[in-house]
Amino acid sequence: MKQHPRTLKSTKAIGDQFEAYAKNFLIKQGIKLLSSNFYAKSGEIDLIGKDGDILIFFEVRARSNIKHGRPEETVTPKKQMRIRRTASKFLQTNSKYQNTLCRFDVISIIYTDKDQTINWIKNAF
Repeated sequence: MKQHPRTLKSTKAIGDQFEAYAKNFLIKQGIKLLSSNFYAKSGEIDLIGKDGDILIFFEVRARSNIKHGRPEETVTPKKQMRIRRTASKFLQTNSKYQNTLCRFDVISIIYTDKDQTINWIKNAF
């Protein structure tokens, strides 16, 4: 039985739950997941995967309501810059992907007590 995110104790636990939800969604869409929670000094990338020959860096964002904006709107220019820098570190440490086409996508999740809506925004930034 699924536990509603608000009943979990920490923001990290909520984030982990939605990253798992995003992973399952992406696998069903045919994405080959390569890494999750890739960390560098510059920041973190939630998920990294491949869609055919394209390497994708995913940012997962979730909100329980949209009265203060949609989840994808929280990926600010500053956050985008951190993700780009971290992606660069990933490419430096994984030389086999250095000549691979890359893109940055956002997985936006809106959840309520009853359900979850997921939106995959390709080429988000």
